[in-house]
Amino acid sequence: MILLAQVLAIAGLAPLVQGVMKRLRANLQGRPGPSPLQPYRDLAKLANKEVLLPNGVSPIPLIAPGIALGVAVTFAALLPIVVPNALGSIVDIIALVFLLGLGRFVLTLAALDSRSAFAGMAASREMTFGSLVEPALLLALLGGAVVGKGTHLWSVMDVPFGLAGTLAFAAFFLVLLAETARVPIDNQETHYELTMIHEGLVLEYSGWQLAMLQLAGFIRQLCFFVLASMLLPGGAEGWRHLPWVLAIICMVPAVETLFAKLRLFEVPQLFATALILAATSIGLRVFGVLV
Repeated sequence: MILLAQVLAIAGLAPLVQGVMKRLRANLQGRPGPSPLQPYRDLAKLANKEVLLPNGVSPIPLIAPGIALGVAVTFAALLPIVVPNALGSIVDIIALVFLLGLGRFVLTLAALDSRSAFAGMAASREMTFGSLVEPALLLALLGGAVVGKGTHLWSVMDVPFGLAGTLAFAAFFLVLLAETARVPIDNQETHYELTMIHEGLVLEYSGWQLAMLQLAGFIRQLCFFVLASMLLPGGAEGWRHLPWVLAIICMVPAVETLFAKLRLFEVPQLFATALILAATSIGLRVFGVLV
């Protein structure tokens, strides 16, 4: 029941977090912005619309939204917010990375099957960047863990922060920007075909299938924020990291406002920076440098 309540809470709050971030980003740019409740209205509107897909597609685009939402819900259930009752005490960090990779693979396969030129271009970019993001994600989480105490999700919590923890969080934050389709890597608010990545993957979807994909993206985004907060000081109980989650929610729109979107050929340099920071964090943990 506790895990069910955790998943329902994350799923219910995820669209609100998206709405608050859009409003905050607009305000930082001098615009009034939409209501924080607008994502709920958008999901309700899409849920009542008809689903249209290109002719001749395989069953893959039909089942991809369900798998993507299932991966996001599983991610929400794995977070060790309530440690004694969380699956994070038995789930390995490497397994989590593979789980997120499954969601990326299914969406990419569905985009290729749609036979859309723009979706295929976005799928190519997603897989290219995914191959660079996933190693950095894995090393950032390992860098936040205590060496010698396993690679379970709970091992990234209640650890000495210091220099190693700072580098691990910095690496994870760069990964977070990529995984949540944020500037300077991607932009959720544009459908410009020459630059879009995530939006291109779902370009051919409509109706309740698009609603499922959007909800999966919102849940996944909030889960990354929670996971990032657990790399920061706060104790072993995940709920104590709530102030850090709120700080990250404010930090991401600020980064999007202060920085311009990078050119596609410059994005790998950012991922290389994350990889170096994460590897350095692991090295400091191994040699016992905590300050």
